[in-house]
Amino acid sequence: EIGEVTMKSTAWKLCIGSVLLLGLFSRLAAAQIEGTEDEKPDPEAQKFTRVMLKNADATPGQPVVVPIYFTPAEGVAVGHLKIAITFVSVNMKFLKMERGIAAEISDIELKSDVKVSKNDKGVETSTLMIETANSSSEPPKEGIHDGLLAYMTLKLSDTARPAVIKLNIVAEAKELGSNKPVKNLQTSEAQVEVFAPGTMPAVSWFFFSH
Repeated sequence: EIGEVTMKSTAWKLCIGSVLLLGLFSRLAAAQIEGTEDEKPDPEAQKFTRVMLKNADATPGQPVVVPIYFTPAEGVAVGHLKIAITFVSVNMKFLKMERGIAAEISDIELKSDVKVSKNDKGVETSTLMIETANSSSEPPKEGIHDGLLAYMTLKLSDTARPAVIKLNIVAEAKELGSNKPVKNLQTSEAQVEVFAPGTMPAVSWFFFSH
């Protein structure tokens, strides 16, 4: 009888385990489907040329890498970009900027300059000016490719407190050849969230096999 009870208990545990695994796989499959749906191109989005920043997290004393993405509107060839990114720089300074894969493929250089000033509240701000330039003397035959245009590295001070530092962005774009201003240009600002040491949340990633 004891053996029979043990077998029943084991079978019951296996059954519960199977149900839990089935539920986990179902959630993962649903997440995969949802992610695939999110990646579908938006017909309306293709009408706009976009310059976008991505959010970042960091702790005091650590570097912060913020990517800059560029996506031209469908049928639009962009030959020149000018971008200005402004942020409160009391506890976060600009370190450097490097070309992304889109700039390398397009064979363009990125000139950068930082201007430090104060806002209407007397708080120090920095404005990073980024401008594209042709790497060669020959005029480009194609517009700037979409993708990762650049990524800038910022540095938090050791005394930075938990806060959210906004990265405001404005941009100008000109068409390849004509130098006419590009219409329907959108920008997407971002933020750097500063966490106290040891409190930055852990992020779990799921990888799916296709």
